[in-house]
Amino acid sequence: MRSFLVSVFLIAFGVACVNCKPWKSKLDMSVKFKVCDESASYLAEVGTVTVEPCDKQPCTLRKGKNSTITISFTENKGVPAVNDTKAIVHGIVAGIPFPFTIDNDDGCKSGVKCPVKPGDSEVYKFTLPISSVYPSVDCVVKWELKQTSKDRKKDGKEVFCIEIPVAVK
Repeated sequence: MRSFLVSVFLIAFGVACVNCKPWKSKLDMSVKFKVCDESASYLAEVGTVTVEPCDKQPCTLRKGKNSTITISFTENKGVPAVNDTKAIVHGIVAGIPFPFTIDNDDGCKSGVKCPVKPGDSEVYKFTLPISSVYPSVDCVVKWELKQTSKDRKKDGKEVFCIEIPVAVK
């Protein structure tokens, strides 16, 4: 039922809300992305982001097909090693974030070789099935990788957080 209500909302309010800060691309071949919060202290710096397939932006995510996101990052110096991670994904429509459940949220099982030590460069890669029941909508995908641990007091530090404009069709 919740999924149905979210779909109805997305269809009814299919307007993307994109922050007015400019999107950036660090390499000509990479997808333009925005760091979620320029003032936040992330554990890593994102170098490049690719979305496959994507021949122009906003990237078109085709219903019934798969899309793969690849994020290269380097852990900042002076921060503790990251042993465990969890990916958190949202679709943002009209400024409202809608959680998106992914089947494997463990970044250490998505290409990242854990533990990630300061100065290490890693690549996070995830293939996302785009369901045919998703509404056709322009939105922003917010992709976070957070540190997790058995000691819950250490949970929640963001390794990185990026936003990418997309169109689901």
